[in-house]
Amino acid sequence: MGMNNAYLTSFFNGLNPAPLLTVSQWADKYRVLPSKSSAEPGRWRTSRTPYLREIQDELSPHVPTQEVKVIKATQLGFTELGNNVKLCYMHLYPCPMLMVMPTESLARKHSTAKLTPSMKLIPELMAKVKDAKSKDDAGGTLEKDFEGGMLSIGWSGSPSTFASFSARLVDADDVERFAENVGDEGSSLQTIRKRTDAFPNRKIYINSTPKLKNGPIDREYKDSDQRLYHMPCPRCGELVIYEFEQFKFEWDQERYELTSDVHFECPHCKEAVQEFEKTWMMNEENGAKWIPQNPGHRHRGYKINSFYSPLGWVSWVEIIHEWIKSKKALDSSDNELMKVFFNTRLGEPWEESHDSTNAEDILLLKNSFAPGIVPNDTAALVMAVDVQQDHFWFKVQALRYGAGKHTIRYGRAETWAALEDILYTQYKDLENNVYMIALCAVDSGFKRDEVYEFCAMNSDICIPIKGASGKPSSPWRVTPVEKDINGVTITTGLKLYLLDTEYFKDMLHSQLERSILCAKEGDSAKDNLFSTHSETDLGYAKQMTSEYKNCEINEKTGVEKWTWQKVTTKADNHLWDCGAYCTFLGELLGVRFLQKQPIETPRKAQRRESNDDFMSNY
Repeated sequence: MGMNNAYLTSFFNGLNPAPLLTVSQWADKYRVLPSKSSAEPGRWRTSRTPYLREIQDELSPHVPTQEVKVIKATQLGFTELGNNVKLCYMHLYPCPMLMVMPTESLARKHSTAKLTPSMKLIPELMAKVKDAKSKDDAGGTLEKDFEGGMLSIGWSGSPSTFASFSARLVDADDVERFAENVGDEGSSLQTIRKRTDAFPNRKIYINSTPKLKNGPIDREYKDSDQRLYHMPCPRCGELVIYEFEQFKFEWDQERYELTSDVHFECPHCKEAVQEFEKTWMMNEENGAKWIPQNPGHRHRGYKINSFYSPLGWVSWVEIIHEWIKSKKALDSSDNELMKVFFNTRLGEPWEESHDSTNAEDILLLKNSFAPGIVPNDTAALVMAVDVQQDHFWFKVQALRYGAGKHTIRYGRAETWAALEDILYTQYKDLENNVYMIALCAVDSGFKRDEVYEFCAMNSDICIPIKGASGKPSSPWRVTPVEKDINGVTITTGLKLYLLDTEYFKDMLHSQLERSILCAKEGDSAKDNLFSTHSETDLGYAKQMTSEYKNCEINEKTGVEKWTWQKVTTKADNHLWDCGAYCTFLGELLGVRFLQKQPIETPRKAQRRESNDDFMSNY
């Protein structure tokens, strides 16, 4: 009878499914880090980076959390965490998956240098990979087929990455460097989320080192329960977090040198904690845990800095050395190194103190002309259109002799028909002379085909424009617009103008600054002043000051790169862009070289004065 009971017990136990593994359990059992791309190759140990355990497990298939967001310092293991998740699902929980990286080169490099070598080290997984005899011996570079699913690896800004593909699991890596938009589909993250709409059990993992305050990852973290990793103090047992202000050290403020060791001071007992003790502190068995600062939110969010880096990675002394170096540069009015320190070591977004034009100063440029009234010394009227997803922003400017500009009208239009009405409006000066728009530039970044159609229908005055990629060799160049019809490429006859927008924004900014200076000094008689109509509001002024000139320094080469960037990511810059486009139209028409009066050389002036004197005797 006892044997029968044992038999039945074994039989019914065999009917029970194998317990589901969490991602961290799977990683500890199966994952091996390849020597080709890992600082510590060999068997994965979650205990080495205990702060990753909860995050991995929240991405396990049987946990209800749908979105996990991580804002972090660099080199803390979060990209490998994403690999653990993808490899675990490929092995045990097959489904369609999508990994998105900032650029194509990074996507390919990650696949060949990290993901594929990792797959090869897991025989149980490789047995399920289709086409394992392919070039990279792991099912392809950007598409990896396996039993029950597929992993597609793409990059931001590429519509083909997202086209006709649904995914249960999405890994969005380094989102701060993502392209802002994906063609006409909207922001990269918004488009990524749409790929998971068909899966109620979706998993979305978003991680990045931050850049600016209110940037992509900063916004994502704020939209979460905002967890911080708390650890027990080895002295008093109270839970603490590693904050820069709690690290104590001495340094020579004249020579900018560290002159002591670095230790952590517990904010509760004020006792010193040495770096070798952080391994004990971070151990979950001793009470370390993630605690939400915004409890109850449906998304999980995690924030961590480099002070948590495991022993043997980056040390506290190295971090403080970097801070001292950054402080030296900051004291010399160079904030770039400190910005990098905040981002890469503290995992904190940088809040810019911009040396940009004040919005209220733009209102100093208002004059007495009502909206729609054209100054008498106008050489031509031009119009610029910034195309958005479901509306348009426009600006109509009078280009005056001597390169001056006067904004006579601006605003938002909802339809192409409304734009056309503005385009063909008759404008008058104070003497009732009639003016029509001579040339209109329409941005083709959004709704390209619709822009081309609109410009073709109004080809006498409308031209499509687009910002040129890379570093243009000239302020603008012209390229024919081609169209594919039944597999045959034909030239439409329409011309696309590719602009160096940085160049025209520089021109516009210089003119604005000079105009504001003149306005403050009471001098408004200059030829190339910028002005705007009497009813210009603060909204216009804010858009005209929505960007600033930012300098990025290549850490390897030291080369400076200056670009125009938004003051905040949510700043509306449409009218600023329209201003740059109008500046381009002025250059295209050559207005600043036109003279309202004939050019008179000194010799001609002397001859005319002699003639005037001669005629005065009669």
